Amino acid sequence: MISMGTSSERVVMPGEKLGMEEEYLAELNTYTEGGNVYAAVYGSVEVDNGKVRVRGAGTEIRHIGKGMPVLGVVVSDIGRVLFVKLDGFRVGNYLYVASEDGKIVKREERGGYGRGRHMSSRQGGSEQETPCREGDVVLARVSHIENDTYVLDLHGPEMGIVYARCSECGSDMRYDEGSKALVCSACKHVEHGKISSLYGKPYMIKSFLEKELTH
Repeated sequence: MISMGTSSERVVMPGEKLGMEEEYLAELNTYTEGGNVYAAVYGSVEVDNGKVRVRGAGTEIRHIGKGMPVLGVVVSDIGRVLFVKLDGFRVGNYLYVASEDGKIVKREERGGYGRGRHMSSRQGGSEQETPCREGDVVLARVSHIENDTYVLDLHGPEMGIVYARCSECGSDMRYDEGSKALVCSACKHVEHGKISSLYGKPYMIKSFLEKELTH
């Protein structure tokens, strides 16, 4: 356990215990679990006025927050809500991680996200637009946090599906500029959705994230 002071020469490994939550406020590159504070990265410990952080020797961890872009996989479709498992991603020397999972609230057909993947059964007299489906990789923006869940927004040309597999045969889908739809590379099955302008362009996605998070 570290002692109080302005700094420490102690070098710690990821997962190494730094102290208890009642002693320290966890800050940069740390996390809490079971009442204890742990190092999230390899580096040196810094303590200041009861706050503890780890100055990473390499990558530093930053937590995703309101207004930030996120990448994730749609894992379930329940009624009016799509649940998304969010992935961490690296930009420069920083690793951005999500402390919670995300959800996309479906919109009514009029004024929604655009051409939905399909329309679900009517609920409350109006059809709900489904902008993506289970298994799709999406680029979204955190609108706000609600009940420990990131509420995600798909508005904007870059936001939407960035990778998908065919619901018929499981092959990769490609974006067809003419039809503004996703077409299966194998069976030619066509699907619609809220498709990102960065679909199938990983390097452009990386550049977009760098621009968003380093401005």
